[in-house]
Amino acid sequence: MIDEAIVRKVVTGEAYRVERDALARGGSQVSERPGLMKQLENKKVRLIFPTDARIVEHGTAVGLVCLFDQVDDVNIYAHPVFAGPSVNTALRSLFVPEAQAHPQPGIAGYKAREKFTAWKTAAWFKFLTDELELGTERASALWLTSFWKALDRMYGGGNLQTDALPA
Repeated sequence: MIDEAIVRKVVTGEAYRVERDALARGGSQVSERPGLMKQLENKKVRLIFPTDARIVEHGTAVGLVCLFDQVDDVNIYAHPVFAGPSVNTALRSLFVPEAQAHPQPGIAGYKAREKFTAWKTAAWFKFLTDELELGTERASALWLTSFWKALDRMYGGGNLQTDALPA
């Protein structure tokens, strides 16, 4: 379920605007509608906004991740997510402060992060094979669909806002 007040605070906040503008300079437009929104522990909300990417290459910006703190009523940070085999450093580093907003409670959050990290690597190699067999456009569509499903799975399922995702 979308909390429109939180979305509005995020997209009008400095962290989102700075990253959105940086991605725009590289040719990527970020949606103002989250493709995924999830209430986390400790009164935090994760929002992931899709970009307009339809053709995927290594390094294509595919999303903008934000973390909203309901206690302080502020978006703590925003950072892009790129296509390719790796994930951002905070997701790989279990003990950095930014990584303490787990996608699921308890040990399930650690497991989900590990699975997503492994998925991202495996999915990239599948993309490269699909690109050879199916062409870039079809392989990109398959990768993007799988990317959003994998994100949703990491966050426990049922958090996708399909009307906001690329068609």
